[in-house]
Amino acid sequence: MVSAISSSVQAVQYSSSTSSDSAAQEADLEKQIQALEDQAKAAQDQVDAAKLQQQIAALEAKLAALKAADAKKADQDQSTTSAAAARQAEFDNETTTQSHLFSM
Repeated sequence: MVSAISSSVQAVQYSSSTSSDSAAQEADLEKQIQALEDQAKAAQDQVDAAKLQQQIAALEAKLAALKAADAKKADQDQSTTSAAAARQAEFDNETTTQSHLFSM
């Protein structure tokens, strides 16, 4: 009888130590899982940030191209306006910055 009681006490002790070991392992695994999930999120955030940086660079390039095209068009408009003014001045017999002297 004493042996049966001793065996059941040992079984309870083993069971309780196994459950506490198991609980500790579960807690450790949960911590590891959480740490890996955090790392995965950080990695995804880095990927997302890199994609956004690429989009920003592409948009900045488009903006620079548009600004350059606008500047070129403004220069052309200015040149066209100057040429038209010079032709009008010639037509009106006004002095222009270009000298057109014809000898006959």
